[in-house]
Amino acid sequence: MNDILHKIQEGMKQLSYKARTVPITHLPEVQEAVGKLIKQGLVNEQLHTRWHFYLDANKNLPEAKTIIIVAMPSPLTRVWFRHKGIEYPADIPPDHFGKKVKESRAQQVLNNVLRPAGYKIAKAHLALKTLAVQSGLAVYGRNNMAYVSGMGSLCMLVAFYTDWFCEENNWQESKMMEACRNCSLCRKSCPTGSIPVDRFLIHAENCLGSLQERDPDSPYWVQLQPDWRNALTGCMRCQFPCPVNKPFLHKIKRGPSFSEQETSLILNRAPWERLPSETQLKLELSDGIYALLGPNLSALIERQTRARQR
Repeated sequence: MNDILHKIQEGMKQLSYKARTVPITHLPEVQEAVGKLIKQGLVNEQLHTRWHFYLDANKNLPEAKTIIIVAMPSPLTRVWFRHKGIEYPADIPPDHFGKKVKESRAQQVLNNVLRPAGYKIAKAHLALKTLAVQSGLAVYGRNNMAYVSGMGSLCMLVAFYTDWFCEENNWQESKMMEACRNCSLCRKSCPTGSIPVDRFLIHAENCLGSLQERDPDSPYWVQLQPDWRNALTGCMRCQFPCPVNKPFLHKIKRGPSFSEQETSLILNRAPWERLPSETQLKLELSDGIYALLGPNLSALIERQTRARQR
């Protein structure tokens, strides 16, 4: 193994992270594959635009030769909101909380190895699941989530460009987990029927997670089903029953608690800049996630209140 690659792998291992490399020359293949899906009507063009798959350019590091894709274990985070004298727990999915901290640690490992050798890195905004699967770092589940060995789908992904050329080419065809072939638990658990029987690609336009990203208030047919809201952001219904995730779902990280005042501000959708600085620090959320909190928290409180009254 190349000495630089070995040092990167060892540095990531100390953090319980995993990394793979692919030559940047493979990016057009990903772009072409996504383009074909759009033409076939299998991927909603609006979703494709919303997710910003910047596959054909790298303005931050034009001389890049290699992409390094990193998987970081990320358990569910449970936070508490105090409302009318009652504490309400809420779970935040893996990719939505504390991401910047984990990404900065991965970036530090790369800087520690590559900078002394005279190389640069830059964060890459790419189709992360596709890269993870085609690099062999992950495999697809039937729910189209990326599953990483030792992490399940409870992980975060981040990618970086570098002008270091890695001779190791891990590029391969996309694979689905063997465990999915005779299992349909995720499909049966999806409240919106987004996981079809007749094709592998899910109907992302109906997935609760992507619906919320496009519209914090969600369509009326989602609002009429408050029981569908199972997490403070996004949706975990297809991941909870997955046998592969069973070893990791009990590892719930304790998050912060929010006072009556803080909860009221969030429920009333106070602009981010109006939140107290200590509240902003508690909300270690990924970009664009804060807008989802108000309506989701309201639905979760309603659901838990009804459950207590039964």
